[in-house]
Amino acid sequence: MTNASRRLAATVDHFLAEWHGRGWARAFHSLIELGPTALPLLVERFDEERDAALRAEIVALADQMQTPSALGLYERALQDGEPAVWKAALDALVALHTPEAVALLERAQAEAPEPRTPEDYAVWVAEAVQQARAALEPPGDQEEDPV
Repeated sequence: MTNASRRLAATVDHFLAEWHGRGWARAFHSLIELGPTALPLLVERFDEERDAALRAEIVALADQMQTPSALGLYERALQDGEPAVWKAALDALVALHTPEAVALLERAQAEAPEPRTPEDYAVWVAEAVQQARAALEPPGDQEEDPV
């Protein structure tokens, strides 16, 4: 690991530790400012984190970075048993506006993991698939909802 990588890892760890205290807002914005270069470390921390709320926030951080590089994190988050975590991943995937995000959502819809209340998860994922598909359509091609 290079000195720059060690410094980046130490910075990510510092802000994630600060998250648990009163500095969560500063930590959130500081981690976003690190940008996509911090993403591999955030994925590692996501995998290690026991606190579901922090896992959901790590997903929200990646969402703010708006990078397709976060697809692996979102895929992991969709497998999480905590609704706050998989819902954060659904939000992030819809916001990404890429065919890859839609494909990941469609896979999640087809392979709903257990144990979960299937109807809850299925409803949320189906809505996310619909929204993500609509976001990829050219503006004139979207169907209007009948009133």
